[in-house]
Amino acid sequence: MSIHILFYVLFLSQIILISYYYPKKIINRIDEVIKNYPPEGYPKLYPESTEKVVAAKKRYQLLNRIIIIIGFILIAIYARMSVDYDRNDKFAEGLPLMFGIVQYIPFMLLELSGFRQFKLMRKANKSTSRTAGLAPRKLFNYVSPISVVTAIVLVSTYLFFDLYINNFNFTSDFLIKIFTLCLVHGLFIGLTIFHLTGKRLDPHQASKDRTQQTEFSIQSMVFCSMFFSVFLIAGSAVEAYELGYMEIIINSIYFQVIALVGIGGTLRAVRLDNVNFDVYKADKIIL
Repeated sequence: MSIHILFYVLFLSQIILISYYYPKKIINRIDEVIKNYPPEGYPKLYPESTEKVVAAKKRYQLLNRIIIIIGFILIAIYARMSVDYDRNDKFAEGLPLMFGIVQYIPFMLLELSGFRQFKLMRKANKSTSRTAGLAPRKLFNYVSPISVVTAIVLVSTYLFFDLYINNFNFTSDFLIKIFTLCLVHGLFIGLTIFHLTGKRLDPHQASKDRTQQTEFSIQSMVFCSMFFSVFLIAGSAVEAYELGYMEIIINSIYFQVIALVGIGGTLRAVRLDNVNFDVYKADKIIL
């Protein structure tokens, strides 16, 4: 199969998976929540009116549709320009990464909207009682030591491999990768500490649901750390063995795997039928 045809297949998959399939799943979930858990019966779930929720949902849909159109335009541009390049040439290798960042913008805006909703929930929460789990929140209660050790070994493996193929010279490219590696893992460590020690964002969330969310979040970050190290090793191998034409393929696969683990994993782990929505009902008034 031509490297260009393989890219078309993978890039089309990237467009559909991240900008159509998962957004559709999220929209369906929002609609299901509004239908099955309306503000009349679950007022604590809606710090703002459902009209604002619906308006935000429509903006989210529109943004993803625009991104899908951009994706097809990029495929057309790639098809037009690729005819001038040999299949073994390194060409447009950053396209999946740059487009992937754009694809994640709607999800980041959705996350920011979620944080804003939680802030409004905390502000509206008049309850003076607070509940907390008695069990200590320790890292290895949520992720296996083997997974953490594997992630550390893969980071070390990447560092040694990159130094080895560069004759143990600290090149500018290597230093940039080290900075990126530190930045990413610093974010992972900070988020893990927040999950283990920080206050709950949702003031009404049941302890069981918070435990499940913490477990999934930490396990996802450990997996992303592993895959990021593998991605860096693959990138260094491509450069070392002059397989530059494969870089565009690797970059597209990278973003899709991250989506499968992050977005897809969240949708699979946090199922509505397992969430305790009773905590969002109105408080009973004792006369």
